[in-house]
Amino acid sequence: MRVRLAGVAVVAVLAAGCGGGGGSAASDADSLVPGDALAFATIDTDTSSGQVASALKILKKFPIEPRAEQQLRASITQSGVDFNALTSSAGSEVDIAVIKVNGQPQTVGLAEPSDEKAFDAQLDKSSAKHTTMKGWTVFADNQATLDAFTKQSGSSIADDPAYQAAIKTIPADGDAVARFYASSAGAQTALGAATSGLGQSAGSLNSFAAANWVAGSLASEDGAFKLEVHARSKSAKTIPSGNALADKIPAGSILALALQGGGTTVPASAQEQLSVLGQQIGVDLPALVSALNGPVIAYVRPGIPLPEVTIAARPAQPRPAAAAIGALLARFANGAQPVPTQVDGGTLSKLDLGPIALYFGVNDGQLVVTDSSNALAELKGSVGRLSGDAVFKEAKEGAGMSDSSQGFMYVDIKDALPALSGFAQLANQNLPPEVENNLRPLRSALLFGSTEGGVQTLVAYVKTS
Repeated sequence: MRVRLAGVAVVAVLAAGCGGGGGSAASDADSLVPGDALAFATIDTDTSSGQVASALKILKKFPIEPRAEQQLRASITQSGVDFNALTSSAGSEVDIAVIKVNGQPQTVGLAEPSDEKAFDAQLDKSSAKHTTMKGWTVFADNQATLDAFTKQSGSSIADDPAYQAAIKTIPADGDAVARFYASSAGAQTALGAATSGLGQSAGSLNSFAAANWVAGSLASEDGAFKLEVHARSKSAKTIPSGNALADKIPAGSILALALQGGGTTVPASAQEQLSVLGQQIGVDLPALVSALNGPVIAYVRPGIPLPEVTIAARPAQPRPAAAAIGALLARFANGAQPVPTQVDGGTLSKLDLGPIALYFGVNDGQLVVTDSSNALAELKGSVGRLSGDAVFKEAKEGAGMSDSSQGFMYVDIKDALPALSGFAQLANQNLPPEVENNLRPLRSALLFGSTEGGVQTLVAYVKTS
């Protein structure tokens, strides 16, 4: 059985988790990579580094970790490669470059092995082709790819202005487990691959096609993983920062979403199509869409028997949007009619659906849709604010999210898990023990986006207990 380059590289990267690695981390592999490379990634495999040690400590909290390592060992051993010999000789850093060979993207690996002879022996067993360049072992799936890499002419990626600008936006060597970069051509190649594999669902990735470059890193510290991705776009849209409604999200929310909106004006042709479709189904669809063209928040709080779910927005015309929502809800109400109802904090229209009731309307200029009669009071601060919640503050600080972020999604996993389990029981179901046990080490998750100096940033932060 042949182990392809990707398999060799992955195992070498995981060397840190199996007692391999060691030695001082190298930092000059980018000087060997062609300037027209599509992508380049550096992975720290030095077990003595704080980043790797922190990552391994986190992974060991999950019951699935030993089984995953066992399966990896078995897969590699069956191929004829000595797992222990490979991981112990890989060295402190493994790098991966993607170049084009005859018009097709090909992968090349680079390493400074701690035991060059032992590492080369395992590459030979894997059928990988390899050679040495300036002290680095370079390996590829085939000789043509290896030759294209080693016989390059011209400048290296280290001298490329785009690469230099990109890596300045991410943590330096030693401050991340992994760092990666993709050129404009690399981003477009990745988009093409995603479009081919995901079909129409890959449409959300179209922003990558407009990127001059993309760079990112994965770091580990204080029991948390932080993934940050930066992109300089050729045609970045200006989106207002901050979200006044975000300050209204109440404490105790196990899930919270805040979107700034803006810049989402629907083209006239699409507006006309929406109007025609809306007339056919009896719903003002343009009014519904306009509700998303401004600040929007949504949150979930634990409730009995069902969780409280609330959406609040500030569209340009809140009352038409509320009427459109009422018309949409009425289609599922089996004849029930909304009734103006006094709730704590104001008045909303109540639509009785039997097991639950939905409330909607406009209050203080904001559109509110909820299944809780307490929502207006919560939005006015009756239970405190999410901004003062200890778990949220911990995640916000660890992720480095500022108050001017353009949007965020937050999950209090430690409190959401009991709620999720209870909800499953109401449906006469149970969470699979394996899923529940592997979710328990998680404390919180935070995803947010921002733009500064023409560089768009997306950060995902996961904190463990």
